Amino acid sequence: MSNKFLPVLTPLRGLAALFVVLFHARLILFPQINPEIKIYSAFLENAYLWVDLFFILSGYVMLHCYQQTFSSGITRQSWKRFIWLRFTRIYPLFLITLLCLIAWESYKQQHGIGFFGGALLNSWGLAGIPAFAGPFNTSQTLLSNLLMLQGLSSYGLSWNIAGWSLSIEWLCYLAFPFSVPFLLRLRSKLPLLLLVNAGILISLVSLYGTLDLTTGVGALLRGWIGFTTGASLCCYVSLSARSALANPWLPLLTFIACLLVMHFSQNVWSLLACYPLFAVLVASSATQKHPQHIANRLLDNRLTNWLGELSYSMYLWHCVLLLAGVEILNLINPLAVDKWYQQTSWLAHLLAISGFLGLLIALSALSYYGFEKPIMKWLRRQPAAQMQAETKRT
Repeated sequence: MSNKFLPVLTPLRGLAALFVVLFHARLILFPQINPEIKIYSAFLENAYLWVDLFFILSGYVMLHCYQQTFSSGITRQSWKRFIWLRFTRIYPLFLITLLCLIAWESYKQQHGIGFFGGALLNSWGLAGIPAFAGPFNTSQTLLSNLLMLQGLSSYGLSWNIAGWSLSIEWLCYLAFPFSVPFLLRLRSKLPLLLLVNAGILISLVSLYGTLDLTTGVGALLRGWIGFTTGASLCCYVSLSARSALANPWLPLLTFIACLLVMHFSQNVWSLLACYPLFAVLVASSATQKHPQHIANRLLDNRLTNWLGELSYSMYLWHCVLLLAGVEILNLINPLAVDKWYQQTSWLAHLLAISGFLGLLIALSALSYYGFEKPIMKWLRRQPAAQMQAETKRT
């Protein structure tokens, strides 16, 4: 397994996570000013696309780290070790957030509290639904969530609604080791694979009019395209190409281009334009050789690196805060909540968004340092301890 550090990629995770947070928050935290925001920019409406950056980035990093492990084939031991490392990274926190939502839903059931998702979801007729009956937290979707298979079902957006992408990524992890020898053997023909991926992507966007596919075959194709695109980029980038991609201004300029493209209203071409930009952003960020250059420091600094470390926590906890938090606030003071959804002060909303992000970051830091890292470290020690014990017995 390669341990060579990939610069800038960690900050990209943090920035992408924040954009996805705002994409979901617009529906619950500030739906009344969202129409006004769309007049000026479609960025928040398009911010779900940063999930696709996660898929591309993940594929790139996985091949970078494991191409030597799986280049000559797959053994049972190497596959099990890879899956265990991935499982210990993503499942513990996913399970904790799911259990928090289950606990809150159980409390609602005991006290006869119905669903409340804010003014927008109320206008959709989703108010007052009994506990464990929806629209997200249903008893029939518990098993698929516990197994992290909800992305394959028709209820991908269930319980922790951000978890659909983890479900798809988990399936990509299961298949990834078997694809490595194939990718390495076809290194010279990988542009053809990228063209095939582009064709599937165009078909998906043309068919659905969006790439916001979170359930079933569409979600699986969306994730696998991103994952294999990232892996192909890592496999294909040659030394000569790396020299061009290593231009210190390229990641920053590509990042700005992503923001500009998402600024415009959704259409097939603006959606598709994000994908090659994401690909260049990941590849150029991973090949930087001048970390102290001012262009790199704007993206890669202490703050953005820290946010990148917290990105997984932010990604999972923000849905818990939004879905359970708005119900708790409404239970405590429904008049204040109703008043909030009637006012349209931009300053008040900026303060509320800042407060929400501050709370989310604080909770994510507590989760990362107090739970994620310790439990991952403890779990990863268990197979090693078992192996040592077996060696002593033999």
